[in-house]
Amino acid sequence: MNHERRSLNQFGPQATPFGERGMALLMVMGVLAACMLLISHIILVSQLVSRESYMVSRKGLLRYQAESAAETAFWMHLTDRRLFSNRTLGETDNDMMREDADFEPWMLDGRPHLFDNGGAVVYLQSGENGIKVSSLESDLRVGLDLADDADRISEIDDFVEAFKDYTDSDDFLSLNGYEADDYAAAGFPTLPRNAPMQFKEEFYWLPNWSMVIQDEICIIPPQGITYNFGQNKKPSVFSASDESIRLRLGLDEGSSELELIREALQEWHENGIPLEETLDFNLLTEIKANFDFTEAGLAIVSAVAYDPNREIHAGYRVTREAKVGSNTFFSDSKKECLSIWHRAWE
Repeated sequence: MNHERRSLNQFGPQATPFGERGMALLMVMGVLAACMLLISHIILVSQLVSRESYMVSRKGLLRYQAESAAETAFWMHLTDRRLFSNRTLGETDNDMMREDADFEPWMLDGRPHLFDNGGAVVYLQSGENGIKVSSLESDLRVGLDLADDADRISEIDDFVEAFKDYTDSDDFLSLNGYEADDYAAAGFPTLPRNAPMQFKEEFYWLPNWSMVIQDEICIIPPQGITYNFGQNKKPSVFSASDESIRLRLGLDEGSSELELIREALQEWHENGIPLEETLDFNLLTEIKANFDFTEAGLAIVSAVAYDPNREIHAGYRVTREAKVGSNTFFSDSKKECLSIWHRAWE
């Protein structure tokens, strides 16, 4: 009997201690928890990758849509120029020739033009606004008075001297200029260009530019293109920035007159209401004395395309000449390709 009992104990099931069973359970639960975290992470990453892939592909399509809308709008503008000789901005509704024409005005006045059932919007604006290389000193002094703004005018004079040193072909330092040794000391050993500027962004290399340049900078014609901006030509008020309007009219920031002008321009852009109907005579007279109401010959076409949910958008911006008769309107001798001054996708 004892021998048989020992045999049964030897080959029968062994009792597992409670602590070991609990440890095994914790290990299994830990592995399961780690697997769940890993699976959750994989799902999250896959969702992000899928979302990013959708956004990249969708944004690519929207870029094509924006470019297409911009190019179509430019051709509509050229057609508008061919059909209607009156290029005075802000008076299109009073043009007798347009009254009988079923043709939406396509002028450089900043009014929005919708494409693809509102999926894209295009704005046509003047490309001649802003500080120009050809009239740098006078453009920077707009709205300043020698008696009241002597310090600021002195800063502008120094900036102009630095600009001349940057663009001239020699290394002679002007009285208040900035030459190669000065740029090298500032950490820019390859400057100055010692040749005419090719890009307007080069102004940002000049010393104290942020203290002097308060308005937008006009584009510089590409190499090989000579464009006559006109000495001290006034900018278009329909394409002007708030800062440009404020400086040219000598208004304070937040002034009531500036707000009235903003509202009047908004009424024009959105509803085509002329400034004569929204501004008093004296303020409008001052605006006409400081801004040009004649359409420019250089166009900036800006387009933005949106997805149906308005969550994704893409922009396209191109600057090109709008006068077909210009010698540089085409970029080739066969006159098959239109010249492009600048373009960018956003």
